[in-house]
Amino acid sequence: MKGPSNAEVWMVDFMGSKGHEQKGQRPGILFKDLDHVKMAVVIPCTTTQTTSKFPHTHLISATPENGLSEDSVALVFQITTVDKKRLIRKIGRLDSGDINSIAEILRDMLHL
Repeated sequence: MKGPSNAEVWMVDFMGSKGHEQKGQRPGILFKDLDHVKMAVVIPCTTTQTTSKFPHTHLISATPENGLSEDSVALVFQITTVDKKRLIRKIGRLDSGDINSIAEILRDMLHL
């Protein structure tokens, strides 16, 4: 079985999150598979469109390719590392435009 790849959209279990962190099972973007430590860098998504007003977010239109059922906001500022056991199932893959936009937001946010 092939493992997860970068830029895939997965249902992720964010149970146990605190405060303003995204909670529950929701789509997340697998930004980097850290297979050597069985972890993954993910960006949680939300369907709450008003969150797009925050800096370091990216609106993703739902398509059959990305598997999102609604337009969603990638909360790039909430990028986190999770154990790969939190990855429930792959639902799709981002297109190159979304991937490049998110990478640019990360470069800006982290001053890279």
